[in-house]
Amino acid sequence: MKKLIVFVLMISTVMLSYVVVTINPYYLLTKEILDGVDEIKLLLPPNINPHIYSLKVSDVKLISNAKLVIANGDLEPNLKKFDNVIYIRNFIPDIFVEFKNPHFWLEPYFVKFYIVPYLSEHLYNIYKEKKIIDNAKRLIKEIDEFLRHANTTLKINGTILVHHPSFYYFFKEFGIKIKWLEEGHNVSTSVKKIINTIKGEKLVAIFSEKQQSQSKISIISKELKIPYFTLDPLGVNAKKFLDIYYNNLEVIKKALSNE
Repeated sequence: MKKLIVFVLMISTVMLSYVVVTINPYYLLTKEILDGVDEIKLLLPPNINPHIYSLKVSDVKLISNAKLVIANGDLEPNLKKFDNVIYIRNFIPDIFVEFKNPHFWLEPYFVKFYIVPYLSEHLYNIYKEKKIIDNAKRLIKEIDEFLRHANTTLKINGTILVHHPSFYYFFKEFGIKIKWLEEGHNVSTSVKKIINTIKGEKLVAIFSEKQQSQSKISIISKELKIPYFTLDPLGVNAKKFLDIYYNNLEVIKKALSNE
């Protein structure tokens, strides 16, 4: 009987082993790196704006019981009271962080040189599974392939206007000038001010985001007679991490074809 109880307790412990990831891009990335080594649970669905989300009681329970929580930092709800959290923000050297912008996963070079290497190392130190390192190497190769493709595709001479600066690092990486409507998280400048700001510039595309209100961008789009397109920084329809890059690249190409 005692052996049976011990066995049941062991099974229960194994079943409780899981990793929580706060946002979808890192969920997809972690899923590809771990590749079945442990269960992975997503805290915030990708259609939700993490900047304004508040934790529910069920979220607190999920986080508290996790072996590990992977968070971006400076983006999602405050998790400081939990001691099982690692922050992607800590992987990125301060010198590369601009405007306190926390959308690190949308900078392919951040992912290649900092996020994948440090995250995979941390996971390997926990699970000691060689395939974690192998999967990380494969992901880096896939990022290199995307960079080669994007560098031949994104040749833009002009300015892009976005509602929210999620894609700031992405556009900057490819030498694209970008202006954004928000002055801070959910603090927008006036429509009149932004229109006056971009007058005289060659505006080639306007973008909103799936997780943001599109009302002001819609007004600006009509005023300037330039159609707006919707980017998706969190990958609502993405099955793999690189899908986020490729899917948004297709939207950008479509927007530029209307130039």
